[in-house]
Amino acid sequence: MKNYKGYVKKIHDLEDDLIQCLEFINWKEYARNDSTLFVKPNFTFPYHKKGITTSPNFLRSLLGILKDRVDRVFLGESDGGNHSFSANDAFSGHNMYEICKDLGVELINLSKSNSTFVSEIIQKKRVKIQLPTFLMNEIDCFVSVPVLKVHVMTGVTLGIKNLWGCYPDTMRCLHHQNLDNKLSLFTKLLDPKFVIIDGTWALDGHGPMFGNAKKTDLVVATNNSVVSDSLGASLMGIPLKKAKHILVAEKEELGTTKLDEIDINTDWHQFSMNFKINKTLIDHASWILFNYDLMAKLVMDSPLTPLIYNIAGTLRTSEEKKLSHEIKKYNQVNN
Repeated sequence: MKNYKGYVKKIHDLEDDLIQCLEFINWKEYARNDSTLFVKPNFTFPYHKKGITTSPNFLRSLLGILKDRVDRVFLGESDGGNHSFSANDAFSGHNMYEICKDLGVELINLSKSNSTFVSEIIQKKRVKIQLPTFLMNEIDCFVSVPVLKVHVMTGVTLGIKNLWGCYPDTMRCLHHQNLDNKLSLFTKLLDPKFVIIDGTWALDGHGPMFGNAKKTDLVVATNNSVVSDSLGASLMGIPLKKAKHILVAEKEELGTTKLDEIDINTDWHQFSMNFKINKTLIDHASWILFNYDLMAKLVMDSPLTPLIYNIAGTLRTSEEKKLSHEIKKYNQVNN
């Protein structure tokens, strides 16, 4: 059995704390001097929002540490879902062009790179995903850097769910059917060597694009995606039965959810929180889109789409209307 390791700490000095957590999970075993390393943040919004996207300051410190050791470091993301914004917008809105230039880190828009489809049976279901060939052929060490947050559809969005952003098609929202199994296939193929969760701010209440941001000042690190997500979900108080993709990945033997069998630096219970997931009317209606691709196609990419969106607009909460307005305003100013 692999020696699974986890690390949880309150942030006091970010760079020192990151060095400590990386050392604890034996990161140098995977990130060698001649390695090519890829960092996948969570840029699910075109600019930084606390508790929603990975913090630029967090990334600057982490990338600096990685680049001091590793030959080549890439940071990448795909275009926002449903043509909402481009990865380049997100790079700009998170100050990545300046940060990566300063550190010698290379940026890559995964939606602009060559890709291929991969099909495999995961827990008795055949699923197919699209992956950039760059990630499959040129990367020695994959690093997932998500935010500590809940997700209204998948329970949590941590190390494993963050990999969905590697799906280069901006209309990946049309391919959510059997998502739990697809996420296991992503985890299996990309094989993240370590996950560093940005818990500077955490997101309660909704997620992934709005909710109640809470200042938690935590850094969470593990050498396994299933462990990271089990630990992150447990810290937030979200039962794993609400995050089935984690359980599917465990059944696929990609890691363990048994935290009492993990080498953790401290008693993680001292950092426990009681987060909740509050679904809106639109969320309940969207369940069918998340589980049936044909319905998603009808609603989101058909001649009926404008009419359906107009009707849905009247049912949105004030938070959902605010989110839609923010993205629309951003696109008007920047495009």
